[in-house]
Amino acid sequence: MLSKAIQLLGLVAVANGQDWKGNYYRLELEKETPIWTIHGLWPEWSTGYCRNVTFNEALIADLVPELNKYWVSDQGPNPTFWSHEWEKHGSCADNMTEHQYFQTALTLYNQTHTQCTSGTDCSICFERDLTKPTQCKCTSTGPGECGKKKKIPILYRGAPVGGN
Repeated sequence: MLSKAIQLLGLVAVANGQDWKGNYYRLELEKETPIWTIHGLWPEWSTGYCRNVTFNEALIADLVPELNKYWVSDQGPNPTFWSHEWEKHGSCADNMTEHQYFQTALTLYNQTHTQCTSGTDCSICFERDLTKPTQCKCTSTGPGECGKKKKIPILYRGAPVGGN
């Protein structure tokens, strides 16, 4: 699943908010000077809390050094932020364990963050099966919230893989 996603990263889009519920993942990045950091990997088909899960930092111990560098909280301890992201958003990720969820986000970040070049937020979207990038249908502050937030200008970089 990840190897396919890594191979085809060609489209970054930030689009006008619209009344549309997505069926894709959105990797949301924020500009934390001097680098882009992960805000979250959000399944856009849900507003969160899909399964009853509890964050266990021991399950991602091997990822913590990278998480501390690229998935940082600006409002408290990093593990508290990661707990929120896993319990709200990761619980909706298709068939992913806690480790798979964080590893997937880190892998996608490492392969795509250089496509974000301006502004303070960047959305990079992927088909639900993570096999190819897709156009972000809207921008919101959380999954499943398309159409509820302010509209922003459309920004495209790259092109879909396969010449489409």
